[in-house]
Amino acid sequence: MFKVISSLNFVETSKLLEETQSITLRGYSEKTFLTGQFALKLSEGMIRPLSVSDISDYLCPTRRDLYFKKGKNRPARLRRTKTWGSTAGHLVEAYIRELFEDETNRRKKLQYASISKAMEKRTKLFRTRNSDALLELGSLKGRPEENPEWLLNLLSQTGKMSIGFKSLNRILAQGNTANTVKESDLSRRTINPNILQIGISSGVKPDFLIESHKVVGDIKSGIVGFKDYFLYTCTGYALAYENAMGKGNDIDIGVILFFPTRCSDFAKPLTFSQVYIFAIDDELRDQFKRRRNEAYNIISQDTLPRMPDEKDSWHCSYCQFAKPCKESGE
Repeated sequence: MFKVISSLNFVETSKLLEETQSITLRGYSEKTFLTGQFALKLSEGMIRPLSVSDISDYLCPTRRDLYFKKGKNRPARLRRTKTWGSTAGHLVEAYIRELFEDETNRRKKLQYASISKAMEKRTKLFRTRNSDALLELGSLKGRPEENPEWLLNLLSQTGKMSIGFKSLNRILAQGNTANTVKESDLSRRTINPNILQIGISSGVKPDFLIESHKVVGDIKSGIVGFKDYFLYTCTGYALAYENAMGKGNDIDIGVILFFPTRCSDFAKPLTFSQVYIFAIDDELRDQFKRRRNEAYNIISQDTLPRMPDEKDSWHCSYCQFAKPCKESGE
């Protein structure tokens, strides 16, 4: 989180905001609303509302995973399989949030030796608090690169770097207090948009919001690097926020904090978290709307989408629905 703040302070957000002056697809604009048939099906309970991640997280090429989650005729008593990726992702988010909350209140400047000692203590405490989740993560290991100890080491090293970013940010804040993003600007807010208008379920909760700077952000984790659907997650949050808060409450900038969870060709031996900052322009909003309409069309069908082609089935081994999907008889 401290890296996010420092990155925003280094970037001239005013130039990004210039790209958003002509946006027409706001969350409160009728151009973004659901078509009548889907809104009618939602109001009558024929289909279930979709979350931002349901719409944006484009994992299975044919979206069979979405149908297993929310499809009109999805199998009854469906058992999902826990995966390394989702379990590791929850641990990453917990560590980052704990670090940010604890270090935000620390005023004393630390030397590197003290920082290292503090992070060793923090990591040890985190291991104890999350011992069950770490044991589970170990049991889910299916590849040599899936190593809980590697992940813990990366979290600890990232923690040291984050404290350095905190010091850097406070130095930057001393020179320009009017426009500088501060630690206190980051917040988490539950957003409740009008489901029948925007097609996004209630209880939307971005990983962080900076309302005074028109910023929404999300923490992502994975193995093969940045994916384009990460952008659509922030876009969905922006549209939901604008719809819930009304005209004049716009979100124009998205931020992704990406964290690798496995040692791989992409992340070796240690790769720290990466920050991506982008304008949530009309192109992204239009693409999100198209994905949303496609997703509602898929869950409205009477049958499962087709199996992905073999060349596109790379995600199957990571999918929480791999077992019921294979047992579907296709």
